[in-house]
Amino acid sequence: MNDHEPPSPWGPRPDNRPPDDQQPHQPPGRKSRFSIFLIGMIAVLFVLILVVWLIPAGRSIGDNTGGLLYDGLLLAFVGAGLWAHVSSSPGLALRHMATWVIIFGVLALGYSVWSGGGRLGGELDTAKGISDGGSISYRADMSGHYFVRAKVNGADVVFMVDTGATDVALTRKDARAIGLPVDSLSYDMPYSTANGVAYGARVSLSTIELGPIKQYNVNGSVLPKGLDYSLLGMSFLEKLTGYKVSGGVLTLYP
Repeated sequence: MNDHEPPSPWGPRPDNRPPDDQQPHQPPGRKSRFSIFLIGMIAVLFVLILVVWLIPAGRSIGDNTGGLLYDGLLLAFVGAGLWAHVSSSPGLALRHMATWVIIFGVLALGYSVWSGGGRLGGELDTAKGISDGGSISYRADMSGHYFVRAKVNGADVVFMVDTGATDVALTRKDARAIGLPVDSLSYDMPYSTANGVAYGARVSLSTIELGPIKQYNVNGSVLPKGLDYSLLGMSFLEKLTGYKVSGGVLTLYP
């Protein structure tokens, strides 16, 4: 007769458990992961509090102080967790990091192909356009709008193409960047914008260049309010021999 009891399907009974010194131990690195994470969080919080405390009472670090502190706390939380993960399991952490690098690389390559019109050499910045002979083409962004990077009077300006705009409309910031005297202009011309009626000033733009296309003496306007972007309107587009939209691509012809 067997003196041993048959094994229980529910696991060993409490009185049959092996002594503590024979039980499997969890690797020390895993036990310390939370401690490392907690220490990292406390350290970053201490630094943030110290920075805010050292700022003189009469000064501030900007209107976005709360947002910066929130971003700092979020970065501290993620960074401390990553630090704890790398410290406790370096090999596993490196494998995870390599996986994410590959994922982001594939996404970046896919976006490059999409934004370049199916060409592997396409630009990530769709506003730069792709020149083909005398014409230049722009792919629509995710919202369906066309943005173009141009030189106005020799200075860089990013426009949103708007066939409903009569003139080339500049924001105050862009107008100042190309050298217009924005503080001495007469803002007495009413313009209808997406944000309502805004008053602007008529100006003449010496040159506008888009890749191989260059136009002279283009009518424009400066709107200090009401525009999120400068607009490339009909006063420029009508000077071209033509333009077309096909398959989500805008092509301009000189």
